[in-house]
Amino acid sequence: MKKTFQALCAAALVGALAAAPAGATNGMDMIGYGSRAIGMGGADVAVDGDAASAAGGNPAVVSKAAPSSAHIGATFLMPQLTYKDPSQEVDGEDQVFPMPSLGYVHSLASSPWSFGVGLYAQGGMGVDFEDVMTPEGTKDEIYSKVAFMRANPLVAYKVNEDLSLGATLMIGYAMAKFSLFPETAGGIDVDDLSSWGFAGKVGFQYKIGPQWRIGATYTSESTIDLDDGDAEVNYGPMGKVTYDAEMDDFTWPQEVEFGVAYLPIKGLTLAADVKWINWSATIDKPKLKLSNPNMPVPPGYESMSQEFDMNWDDQFVYAIGAEYAINEVHTVRCGFNYGNNPVPDEQLNPLFPAIPTTHLTLGYGANLGQWTVDLAYEHAFEKSQENPNGIEIDHSQNTVSVAATYRY
Repeated sequence: MKKTFQALCAAALVGALAAAPAGATNGMDMIGYGSRAIGMGGADVAVDGDAASAAGGNPAVVSKAAPSSAHIGATFLMPQLTYKDPSQEVDGEDQVFPMPSLGYVHSLASSPWSFGVGLYAQGGMGVDFEDVMTPEGTKDEIYSKVAFMRANPLVAYKVNEDLSLGATLMIGYAMAKFSLFPETAGGIDVDDLSSWGFAGKVGFQYKIGPQWRIGATYTSESTIDLDDGDAEVNYGPMGKVTYDAEMDDFTWPQEVEFGVAYLPIKGLTLAADVKWINWSATIDKPKLKLSNPNMPVPPGYESMSQEFDMNWDDQFVYAIGAEYAINEVHTVRCGFNYGNNPVPDEQLNPLFPAIPTTHLTLGYGANLGQWTVDLAYEHAFEKSQENPNGIEIDHSQNTVSVAATYRY
C-alpha cells in the first residue's frame, strides 16, 4: 500500500503542477477541499473528518480518521465567462481544468498523536477570450491563468475524548501567466512566473456533548514573489522584445474560519461555517517589473514596471451543509456557500475576474468496506459586473469532484 500511495503522490504532483485552475469560487479560493467538503458547501471545519478534509481543511479532525487512511481525488473546474464592452460581446473558450488532491493520515497506536500529509489545489483564476476587437481595429486575445498548489505535512494531538488540536506547515507553489492583445502594438505576453511560498495553519475541534461540535482554524499569510518569468512586448513595426519578468506584492491572504456541527439524529449532520479572508492586505497593487531586453530598445525602455490597481476587499464566506447516511452504504449531501464579491467595480479587470458569489452543491458517498467513494457537484451562479470604462464580465462555473478513500 505504501509503494502504491507513493507512486500516486508522484503522479498527482506532476499533474497538479501542470494543471492550473482557471476559475474562481471564494475570490481565488476553492469553497472546499475534497469531495465530501464540496458536497456540503464547504461547511466542514467542525465536522469529523477524513484524510482529505484534514489536509485542506481543519488539521485537528485528523484524529477522528481511521488508524490509517489514504485519499486520492480530482476536481474538474468548468468556468463560463463572457466579455462585453460597448462594441462587442465575446464568450470565453470552453475549458476543463483538472485539479488532483491527495491525503494520507496515520494515528499512532496507544498514543494521542496523529500525523499526515496532503497535496491539493488551493485555488486560482483565469480567462481565455479569443477574437476580441482591439482599439487598433484588429482581433486579439485576453488570457490569464493563476494557480496555487499546496503540500501540507500536518500533526494532530487528541487532548481528550472531546478536544483535538492540529497544526500544519503549508508549502505552496504558485504560477501565473497572462497576455493582453499580444499580437497588437502595445500588447504584452507574460509567461512562466512562479514562486514558492510558506504559511502555517492551526485548528481545533471540540465536542460538546454527543450532538454538538465546534471548530476553528487560522491560516497565516503566504508571501509569494513571482519571478523567473519572461515577457514579450509588442513594439509594432519594431517587432517583439523579450524581457525578464517578475511580479511583486502578490500574496495569498490570511484566513480565520469558525464552524459548528450538529448531529440531531443518527446519520444526520448539519454544519455551518463562517470564514474571513483578508484579501485587502494582499491583493492590492501587485507590480509587474520588466528588465534585460533581448535587443536594443528606445531610451527609457530598458526596464519598465506596471502596477495593477486591484484593491480587493476582504471577504466573508458563509457556508451551510447537510450530510445524511441513508444506510450503511449510501450517504447524500447538499450545501450552500455565499461569499461577498471582493472585486470593486472600479478595479474590475478582464484578466482577473474572481467575482462569483453564490454556490449550491450536491454530494454522494458510497461506503464499500475499507473503501469510500465520494462524488460532488458545485454550481456557481452567474455573476455580472461592470467597471466605469464600460467593460463587463459575466462569470458562472460548474465543478465536479470525485474521490476515493482507503482505510486500514
